[in-house]
Amino acid sequence: MSEDLTFTPMAETMLQHHFFTSQGLRLLGEAEFDELLLAFQLAVKAKSPVARIRLISAARNLRWQEYPELLGPLAKYASPECWDAIANPDVNTDAAMVVLHSMITRLEMMTTGPYRIEHDQSKNLLTYHPLIRRFIDHDRDIEFRPTEISTMKFPLKLREVTQVDSKASHAVQIADVMIGAALEMASNKSGLNAGGLNPDDVEQLYRVGQMTNMLPSLDFEEQKRFRKGTQSSEMIDYLAANIVDPNPSDV
Repeated sequence: MSEDLTFTPMAETMLQHHFFTSQGLRLLGEAEFDELLLAFQLAVKAKSPVARIRLISAARNLRWQEYPELLGPLAKYASPECWDAIANPDVNTDAAMVVLHSMITRLEMMTTGPYRIEHDQSKNLLTYHPLIRRFIDHDRDIEFRPTEISTMKFPLKLREVTQVDSKASHAVQIADVMIGAALEMASNKSGLNAGGLNPDDVEQLYRVGQMTNMLPSLDFEEQKRFRKGTQSSEMIDYLAANIVDPNPSDV
């Protein structure tokens, strides 16, 4: 028997947005940070020389020294490598697949047997359905340890990912309510909003293993230690060659 799991697409991405916005406004300057976000979105979409100039100017006009490791290459050096990555026609700001992969990795560790996921309707995730199907169908016995606390093992225990109309699914409706509360909690804790639900009360509704995030860490030494001896690069190469590529090799 398979377990049924429900979730709201992009919930983790929205939580990340709260973090980046609160930290950006506080450290980089409100107007300057807003311009950086806009310039980046335009650069990713247009990929033009004019968009490149605007993005570099936006990075230089804010207090980029607060995040030199993150913004220095663009603001100080106008790094060609940074722009090459943005100008790549295959690069966009859709984080749906990144979030989904993170969620699947976590669920694979939490579940003890086969399971399927139901989620509310999402054009982003529908776009990735063939790729998700290749993840599910990949039957080679192999395991990776991308970080100190996570593993990725094939074949997956995940058997199916389906979209449902939230109006017809009580489980998805409950998931919507829960993520709405979680977003309000994150907004209150970050200082973006005040009032509403008590964030501490909301946090107590979740077990530790149920709250995942993709928030950045500025403790670079700790991040080096966290990833030392892991297999992130090997996993990325393997996924690129055997799953993302529709014509898998024998890597």
